Amino acid sequence: MASDILIRILDPSDAEAFRSLRLEALTVAPEAFGASYEEDASIPLETMRARLSASPNAVFGAFADRALVGVAGFAVYDRVKARHKGVLWGVYVKADWRGHHVGKRLVQRVIDHASRHVIMLEAAVGLANDGARRTYHGLGFKPYGVQRKALKVGDMFYDEELLYLDLPQPGGA
Repeated sequence: MASDILIRILDPSDAEAFRSLRLEALTVAPEAFGASYEEDASIPLETMRARLSASPNAVFGAFADRALVGVAGFAVYDRVKARHKGVLWGVYVKADWRGHHVGKRLVQRVIDHASRHVIMLEAAVGLANDGARRTYHGLGFKPYGVQRKALKVGDMFYDEELLYLDLPQPGGA
């Protein structure tokens, strides 16, 4: 089943599918994302297309029979003193594809991509999200702290584990 999954970088032509899956993620698991449904729903499709063409930043998509079933993003920090680091963001897999290593494969593709651009990859994951935490730890991410009350959804607060992964320097330098 997971072997039938194609994982590739999304391009501007994928903007509508990405937007739809992203809004689903923000609806289904609002405690897992820093963005809210209202914020992302208000982003014009053209802005979404432009974001999908920014490099070395990238969003990877997992496709099953041409349908987008999972995503994981990568971004390099903007500030000059932090451009040696990137962040893994927005990981989401449709419910019926969980348990088939789709999320793991997406995160591994982000790691592979990130290793060509940065020397450290950061991530944050909800403390209650045991499956995602196991995946990240299994891929070598190390915890460096916990941010208490990292997110607030309605009247509920959610803590996040802060993670990092040291990567080989791009070009072997």
